[in-house]
Amino acid sequence: MINSSVAHFSLYSIIIFITISPFVLAQEIEGLDGTNGKIPEVELIYCKGQSIIPVLLTTGQIDGFVGWQPELALAEVSGIGKVVTYSQDFPPKGLWHDHPCCVLVASNDVLQNYPDTAVITSALLMAGEEWTKENPGNRSEVVAEWLMGDENYTLGDETISTERLFNRSLSTLVFSSVADHEWNDSAQVLIDDMGDLLDTVKNSQSNEPENDLASFMDYGPHAKAARCIGSKNSNYSIDLGSVKSEIRIGYLMSDHQLPLFAVVGNGMYCEKKYGMALKSDEQAKRSQHLELWVQGRKAADVELISASTGQSLMTLMSQGNLDMALVGITPAIGSISLGCKAKIIQPIQNEGSGLVLANKFQADDWDDFVKLAAASFAQGHPLKIGDPDLGTISDVIFQQALKESGLRAVRASGT
Repeated sequence: MINSSVAHFSLYSIIIFITISPFVLAQEIEGLDGTNGKIPEVELIYCKGQSIIPVLLTTGQIDGFVGWQPELALAEVSGIGKVVTYSQDFPPKGLWHDHPCCVLVASNDVLQNYPDTAVITSALLMAGEEWTKENPGNRSEVVAEWLMGDENYTLGDETISTERLFNRSLSTLVFSSVADHEWNDSAQVLIDDMGDLLDTVKNSQSNEPENDLASFMDYGPHAKAARCIGSKNSNYSIDLGSVKSEIRIGYLMSDHQLPLFAVVGNGMYCEKKYGMALKSDEQAKRSQHLELWVQGRKAADVELISASTGQSLMTLMSQGNLDMALVGITPAIGSISLGCKAKIIQPIQNEGSGLVLANKFQADDWDDFVKLAAASFAQGHPLKIGDPDLGTISDVIFQQALKESGLRAVRASGT
């Protein structure tokens, strides 16, 4: 097994190579006015997360940013920018509809030695997904309480209503645990692209790239979870003997994780309807230590561990410090391909990324952005676009869209 710290560094270094390699886009692009046959460049400024990005846009240090919700909604609600296009509309046309974003990952130790730990976690997230569909008017309240503690968001001197912010943000997210054909198709593209460029996924016998989606997935726990909570006549019941007594689950502080927040905040709903719940005696709005109850019996102690990036969570899993994680699909793919012993179990949330530009620019869709980027490059001022981090889902899809449109991403010095 690859040492986790080495794996983290290797993934970071290799993705840097992808970002700046001259071999990624060696061809010259025709049809973009004023570029004199040169490939127009867009400068990416990596920010190690999203928290600083709105400030950079407000102060004019970047021309726009690519990222995920709720920062897209924040830009529009605060008036500092506008969403030019959402990720499902990035080129090539139709490829990214219902694309993966956050997924549930389980360690091989859990899958092999405590399999119903993955089943029950999958079932709970499905229960949380169902709650979000039954209670659309309460979703923003749950997210605001977990992420903000009911406090309003502040950007400079401006106070922004969290209810307004999350109402807009959540309206663009798709919560689903089902890997349909569109999800599978776009997930396979992500795996193919990363496998071809990183050349890290190797078949141990043939030494050939092993890029099939099935090699990253274990569909079994979700299928069993669906049978477990799908009806009263289910033919699958949880075996408490195969549930780990202490479960560590990692997650991101993002509204993309709403199903988890809903489960923790609505224990009575889950227990009454599905016979399972995560319970906590903590008075904090954001619980960390909980108990898993199944059919009236305590099954396990659960610790929720948050992190700022998906790669941080996957590093913790590589080190054996997490049993499961709610994480972006690209950090999961990268870490698994580099040796992390884990599998993707199911989708949690799809779409939810996009491109924002400052209000001073006249651009209403992707085609406008491409023309603007080419013109800015021709004038000697490439657009500066903030980016949460190398290898995030927003970063990967955005760079693919740039390449598809005849643009090249270059990494800003010092980031």
